[in-house]
This record gives sequence, structure tokens and C-alpha cells, in this order.
Amino acid sequence: MHHKRCEILSVGTELLLGDTLNTNAHYLAQGLSRVGLDLFIQTVVGDNPERLKQAVRDAMARAEILLFTGGLGPTTDDLTKEVVAECFGRELVQDKEALDEIKAFYALTGRVMPKSNEKQALMPRGGILLKNAQGTAPGCIMFSDEGHIAVLMPGPPREMQPMFDSEVAPFLQQYSAGRLYSKVVRVVGLGESRMAEMLSDLIESGTNPTLAPYAKNGEASVRVTSRAKTQEEANRLIDPVVAEIMRRLGPHAYGVDVPNLETVISKRCLQMGKTLCIVEAGTSGLAAQRMQETKDADRVCGPCLSAPETAKLAQALNMADPLPGDITQACLGLARQAAARFQTPVAVAIIVTGQQAACAVQVDEVLHTDARVLPARGKDYYSTHATQMAFDLLRLIMTKGQSLGL
Repeated sequence: MHHKRCEILSVGTELLLGDTLNTNAHYLAQGLSRVGLDLFIQTVVGDNPERLKQAVRDAMARAEILLFTGGLGPTTDDLTKEVVAECFGRELVQDKEALDEIKAFYALTGRVMPKSNEKQALMPRGGILLKNAQGTAPGCIMFSDEGHIAVLMPGPPREMQPMFDSEVAPFLQQYSAGRLYSKVVRVVGLGESRMAEMLSDLIESGTNPTLAPYAKNGEASVRVTSRAKTQEEANRLIDPVVAEIMRRLGPHAYGVDVPNLETVISKRCLQMGKTLCIVEAGTSGLAAQRMQETKDADRVCGPCLSAPETAKLAQALNMADPLPGDITQACLGLARQAAARFQTPVAVAIIVTGQQAACAVQVDEVLHTDARVLPARGKDYYSTHATQMAFDLLRLIMTKGQSLGL
């Protein structure tokens, strides 16, 4: 079989108990996608030889390439290599090159190598040594008589990542029928389920490319993925589908392969030669924080104010009259005053009070508002959705005003 299926097995009780975040699986999954290999299952198993043995045998029934991280250290609970060798029917023998590399690492650091580290130089007969320039645990590739391939890599990410990039990924490329290429359409103002309904026929009929909908706080996205030999070939397959998605979703689709709404807004402000200010109450300054983290923040962001409640914003802006009780009207007053006080052509005001959220956006002295009652889900949810609501309103005004009848 030329094109093979993969499975990731992350070994370590610290991963199983949640003491350590499993960033290795995330890194390997992305790496396999770039290589163009299919990954269907990831497994986490503790440092228990019997459970690890069962996990290896289960994985061998599902996949041809097994990628392991962790369990290659010198201590007695580091058993990945021994267990995999047993399952693959391979003898472990002392590898002189591996032992010399470990000794050289200790010599470089000026330390005496413990006797226990010799265990790390055991390699499967007929396997391939994977050198570790960042530590003492070399990796290896071993083969079973049934055609399985096991790739064993160390657990620390600073050791595993360069090993995968420099040695493992090039080795695996021979089993790929082409790389996977993707484009992501970002969507706001639609939930994942509604978006999926609007694209249902494309999702169900897609083979190459395929469509996958996702949801996150305040927005959704759809990833369009194609298997192809080159980026140009992939673009020919992906671009017509992306164009159809954009047509169907209309103003809800705010960009392709863009990281977030604030990046789109920042770029548009830069194009229009405008600066903006933000005043917000009840969001813990989330909108300002997000805008100020964009690449061009120093060129598009004016002053920003945040307070727990609107009265403190009014005081900071030297507003003579008290704000109205209606939060939409209060947002209008804050946006007008902020634009005048900070001399920016664009002003954004956001207020969150309990489950109520409102925003006002002023662009060149023209004001627009939005207000919603949010479901009871907690402060972080309210802050995120109020910020998304304000950013989306500003985006539509600045890029697609015609959709609002402006």
C-alpha cells in the first residue's frame, strides 16, 4: 500500500491526567496534514506497559503508520521503545552511533553520563536511527513484518518538533499521494449549524475538496481542503468552492485565510487613512486589547478607555450631561463624545450590562447602533459577543455599507 493511514499515540501519565498540555499531538496533526497523510485517531496512554501494549495493538489494527511521542527516557517507566519492539516482533540492540551521540551530548554540557542513559541507545534491529540534537533521547523508526511503521520521538516539544521537521516528515512524504492544502472562510453573525445548513450540499458531496465547518466564540468558519501535488493545482480545486461559499453566505463571510475581525478592520482603516478610538464598559477592555494586538495598531489605534460601568467612562470623557438609562442611547453618546475628544474619524462604544449588550459605531460623524439580549452564559461570553457585534458592525460600515442600506 503506497498511501498509508496514520495514528498518533502520546505516551505519558502526565498527559493522561492533564498535568501537561499535549501540544505534541497538535503539532504532529498539523505536520501530517502538510505531508498529506490521513490521520483518523489520536490516543493518549499512561506509562503502564500492559495498557500501552494494548494501545499499540489496537492502533496496528487501524493504521499502518504509528507515531509515538514520549517514553524514550532513561528511567524504568520509560517503556515506549521496549513495548513497541515487542508488538512489532523486533529485537533491541545497542547502537554505537546512538550511544556516541548521547556521550557527546553529556560531554558538551560538562556532565558525567549516568549508566542508565545507555538504555536510550537501544535501537530496533533493522530500524532507522533518528538523531536528537536537543537532548539525550534519540528517536527511531521500526518496521513490522506485516508492513507497519512505528516512528518513535521524544516527549519534550523542543526535542520532538525539530526531529519531526528535519527527519520524520521527509521520510513520510514517500507514503503520501499528494499534500493537503486548505483555505478557511471566516464567518460572523451565523452559528455553525445555520452556516452548515446553507452549505449542506457542498459539505455532503465534497470529496476533493472537502468542507469542514467549525465553531468558536462569537463566530464560525468553514475549512476547504484539497489533496493535490502543488499549491496551484489545489487552488484550481479550492477557489471555485470558496467563491460559492462566499456567494451563499454573503456579508456574513468576512474573509478568507484571515485570523480575525480586528485584522480586517485594521487593514481597512489603514487603506482609508482613518484612526479609531474605543470606549467600553463591562468588557474588561477586550475590544481595545484585540485591536491593539493587530500588526498595524500603532498606525490605526487612537486612545482607548475601559471601565466597569458607563458612569466612569462619562466622567473620563468629561461629559457634562448624565448618560441615558437606555444602553443603546448611552452608546451613542459615548461614541460621539469619544470621537470629538480624541479627534478620530472612527469611534466605537460598547456597553455590557448583565445579559444586555449594545454598541455604537461612528464613522465620519455618521452613527450606527446594534443591541442584543444574550443567552445566560457568563461574563467572558458576553464580552466576546459584544466585541464581535461591534467589530462586525464597523466592518460592514467600512467595507460593505450597501448591505446595511447606508
